[in-house]
Amino acid sequence: MRNWLFHPLLFYPLAILIAALVIVLSLQPQAWPREPAPVAGTQDGATLVLEGAAFDAPAAAPEQTMTVTRDFFGQARTLRIAVLPDRSTPAPEEQGVRILLSAPDAARLSSGRVQVDVSYVPLPVNAADGLAVSLQGGGAAQWVSQPAPAQPGTLRFELPGQAGANAIGLRAISDGEQQAFGLEITRIRVTPLA
Repeated sequence: MRNWLFHPLLFYPLAILIAALVIVLSLQPQAWPREPAPVAGTQDGATLVLEGAAFDAPAAAPEQTMTVTRDFFGQARTLRIAVLPDRSTPAPEEQGVRILLSAPDAARLSSGRVQVDVSYVPLPVNAADGLAVSLQGGGAAQWVSQPAPAQPGTLRFELPGQAGANAIGLRAISDGEQQAFGLEITRIRVTPLA
């Protein structure tokens, strides 16, 4: 007995459609890079919290590689940054990987000094020696750096205020040669200081 589903006029177009769907899903278009765009963090009292969706569309830097880790549906989870070989501490003209802030969030942070807490996980291979952070948008970057121990943790930075600041710059630091060394950023908390 013949099943109607196996009739050539139905079976072959259905097989082609399923094959095309499998090919499109294997390309993972939901994980393709996105154009840099301002993001809004969540407020926890006076603290701006950037995690998950806030890492969706950062601006890349020529001296670093950057990867946004995503789940199957394309939702951003973490941000991986790695400095290219033979790059030491960041120069004031470097911008690093920048998380662009929405206008309301940027307005809250441009009034004065801020405390930035960066939670990270070292990469399993080629972990960076440190991390530098800066407020950006109002002139040359003023980088503040901290050594990053080779275990998950949180680094605390006190950054000088910068008028017109609209982004947070991140730069991995390593003295390693011939390979990129980096960190995986899981959360950033930004608190204005009185």
